[in-house]
Amino acid sequence: MIHRQLARTSSVAALLAILAALASGCGPSDPKEGILQDRARWDVTVQSWSQGQDGTVTIGTRLSGPPNSKLSELTVRVQLVDSDSQIMETVWHTFDLSDVQRGGPADKVIRVREYPQEVSGAGVDPVYAPTAEEQAQIRELQP
Repeated sequence: MIHRQLARTSSVAALLAILAALASGCGPSDPKEGILQDRARWDVTVQSWSQGQDGTVTIGTRLSGPPNSKLSELTVRVQLVDSDSQIMETVWHTFDLSDVQRGGPADKVIRVREYPQEVSGAGVDPVYAPTAEEQAQIRELQP
C-alpha cells in the first residue's frame, strides 16, 4: 500500500515537473504580442531639445533596455507642441538598436525635419499599448 502511494506521488510529481518545464518555455503565441512585451521593457527619455534657425528640431534622448532584448529597432512617437501645450506635429521615429549596449543606457538624437513654426516643447512616447492604427506606424511590428 505504501509502495503504491509512493509510486502515485512520484508520478504526480514527475507530471508537475514536466508541465512546469513546458510552461516556462512557452512564450506568447502571437509574435506581435512578444514584440510588444519586449518593447515595454525599453525606456526612452528626453534629455534635451532645440530648434535651429532653419527650423530643424533636434531631440536628445536616452534609451535603456533589458540585457536580453531581441529587438533590433524601436519605434517611438514624437510630438512637437506649441506654447499652449497643443500638439502641432506628430511624427514617428525608429531607433536602430544595433549599437545600443544591452542593459546600459545609450544617448541618441532624433532630428525632425524643418518645422516652419516655433516649437515650445518636444515629447517622445514609446507607445507601450498601441492601438491598431498606431501599430501600423511601428516598424518592428510589420511583417
